[in-house]
Amino acid sequence: MRQGSTQKHSLLRLGLTLGVATGILVTGCTSNQVQSSSVHAAPDNGSGGVKGGTSAEGLANVAYAGSLQLVNDTWVGPAFVKTSRDKYQGRGGGAYGVANLIRGGEISPNVFESIGTGPIRLLSPTFTDWAVGFASSPLVIAYSPRGPYAAQLKAIAMGQQPLSDLFRLMQEPGFHLGRTNPNTDPQGQSFILMMHLAQRELHMPAGTADKILGSLNNPQQVFSEEGILTRLQAEQLDAASAYLPEAIQRHLPYISLPDTLNLGNPADKLLYASEHLTLSNGKTVTGAPIEIYITSIKGTPDSQAGKAFVDFVLSKQGLQFYHDNGYTLTKFIFWGNQSSVPQSIRAEISG
Repeated sequence: MRQGSTQKHSLLRLGLTLGVATGILVTGCTSNQVQSSSVHAAPDNGSGGVKGGTSAEGLANVAYAGSLQLVNDTWVGPAFVKTSRDKYQGRGGGAYGVANLIRGGEISPNVFESIGTGPIRLLSPTFTDWAVGFASSPLVIAYSPRGPYAAQLKAIAMGQQPLSDLFRLMQEPGFHLGRTNPNTDPQGQSFILMMHLAQRELHMPAGTADKILGSLNNPQQVFSEEGILTRLQAEQLDAASAYLPEAIQRHLPYISLPDTLNLGNPADKLLYASEHLTLSNGKTVTGAPIEIYITSIKGTPDSQAGKAFVDFVLSKQGLQFYHDNGYTLTKFIFWGNQSSVPQSIRAEISG
């Protein structure tokens, strides 16, 4: 059993399995396709209405970064349905890919949850001009407990071998590493930035990160955010990029990274900002702490249900679900035009 952080989360809710998350794909993903969908409605009381005899009023149609699938579809969405008269539908994918689908009119969610503000900036000001950050998550390296490198990876996870050995193993010709698409997914960007931070902070030879990663969209490594950990569990990969809550929720062994590398500590934001990444479209991404942001989308159906969902997420009950699933709750961080935040959401935050 892992020590330290594993024991810290040993009281996480039971029953988090892949079976409860619907529509997970295990194919590689280099497009903007939304990868998953889950629908929940309030229970019927036998007379065609929801429990208590009140019919459902609207649909909270939530698009989210794929790493949030389990917490949203398994816990937050169903709890929202029980405490409101609305239904819930969730769909996930790489956050930049989802944002581009919203921009293109291909999907019309009334809520968007993103990792970082980059994808939300793509929607401003037409679709939204505000967002609230409420939780963070460090990057970890999840690994297969039955793969050919499992014993060595476990020794690194337990602190019996130095962290530098992880990057040495990743250079082995037979080592199968998984990461997500940096052009559509913030996790894919964070992983590459982490690799370059590690090269510098661990004093590895120049070019080590590029040797491990290959090309930006290396088809041997890049998979959809929703499918990558399924591949790892199927023993198709030796190790993969993951956020800490994902590894915990899926009961995967993982190697913790120090704050200087994991992009999970806001106190180290200046260090993270010292690394940059150029995407295929020529845009430059600057390293930043991994933070979850939520916003409602303008001009979409059932906008009140969407705002009610944001209220619920930012309530004590909603935030507790994220905490229980391994996320670190942070002080609320406003991005954009704070005066545009709906009054009900501002009241929830103030409360």
